[in-house]
Amino acid sequence: MKKTKGFFWFLLPSILLLAFAVAIPFFSGLNIAFTDWDGISKEYSYIGLQNFVQIFKDKNILTSIKVTLLFAIGYTLLNNILSLLIAILLKQKFKGNGIIKTIFFVPMALSAVLAAFVWGFIDRNIFSEFFGSSMLGSPKTVIMGIIIISLWCGIGSNIMVYLAGLTNIPGDYYEAAAIDGATGWAAFKNITLPLLGPSFTMCITLTLTSALREFGVTMSATSGGPARSSEMISIFIYKNLFSYQKAGYGQAVALLFMIILMALGIGLTRFFRSKEVEM
Repeated sequence: MKKTKGFFWFLLPSILLLAFAVAIPFFSGLNIAFTDWDGISKEYSYIGLQNFVQIFKDKNILTSIKVTLLFAIGYTLLNNILSLLIAILLKQKFKGNGIIKTIFFVPMALSAVLAAFVWGFIDRNIFSEFFGSSMLGSPKTVIMGIIIISLWCGIGSNIMVYLAGLTNIPGDYYEAAAIDGATGWAAFKNITLPLLGPSFTMCITLTLTSALREFGVTMSATSGGPARSSEMISIFIYKNLFSYQKAGYGQAVALLFMIILMALGIGLTRFFRSKEVEM
């Protein structure tokens, strides 16, 4: 009993921090979602489900949904394909292996604001010079530009997960496959991919859910422009909360978006878990 109390006192600071940073803001926002609060005045009125009904009538939100899905799908595919290929490369022992790892892992320590600033400079002074136009300044290329910045910042985490997954696959499997004549693509398809199931579950689920709520890089690089062509759902929520004085509506969108993300995350995890192969 005394040991249990001791554990509780060690946990108490974390519990209080969680309550202050997560629980209290969540329930405050839950309340605001059912009001007409403008985010500034001290008074507001309860309007029931009007904010949620307005979501399905708002044509502007459709643009944000389209942009968010385009970015999330593109980023998730490229991130996982590239990180897996790089992990396979880094698993091989060769001169300069450690330097290459550092090149991919260092950007993870940089903030989204700094990354957007660095790539904004590259876009304005190098990309524009060679191609005659800014990637981040054109509605046709801005999503690809944000994907490139996000890959530079975040690909390192998936590389580490895939590298750990590849390292955990016993070499005996490949030796047995070689004896049976299965090498190269056949070994990769029948051994590597199935046994990387847990890595795929983690990387694809986390990458997709984080991409759907992308905010920092896009806000710092384009603020949703040009002409709302990079306005993610997160930026749409931010602008309603702080720019358009429609805090109640913005909070309703945020609440619904959170529920969708939770359902998507749980669904993806269950799907990939069912496909995993036991070693």
